Amino acid sequence: MTEILIRNAEKKDLPAIQRLLSTYFLDMEELEPEDFVLAEKEGKVIGCAALIRDTSNENTFLELHSIAVHPNLRGKGIGTRLMEYLINTIDSPEMPGAQVCELYVRTTAPGFFEKLGFITMQDAEKLLIWEDCRKCEHFEKCAQHAMKYFRVS
Repeated sequence: MTEILIRNAEKKDLPAIQRLLSTYFLDMEELEPEDFVLAEKEGKVIGCAALIRDTSNENTFLELHSIAVHPNLRGKGIGTRLMEYLINTIDSPEMPGAQVCELYVRTTAPGFFEKLGFITMQDAEKLLIWEDCRKCEHFEKCAQHAMKYFRVS
């Protein structure tokens, strides 16, 4: 079996990230290629996920974003490896002040994140955290589940 490499993305990976995200009608919004980590097999990008870091407040706000695995390779642990890699970066020296943090995700696949230790948030909590949810006309029938992962390092 061929080894799967998890690595940080670079600018040159932008076309591969965009191709994979477009499979699921996802876009990069305000993300840069360097915000992503990639799963690579035989030199081809087969999965990606981004970690948004906002350190403008006293607490570090972290959100998992734009998670995608090639449709033919779903269910093989690639998404789990990407998430574990990102969760482990919270403890890295590049993340000062992240010893106590909450990691957030909005997802249509809550079962996947529950297996990783995430818990579902109430709608009131969701409205406090995401301004775009407050403004969304679809909030009452939103397909996205807001979830959080609390970590004390």
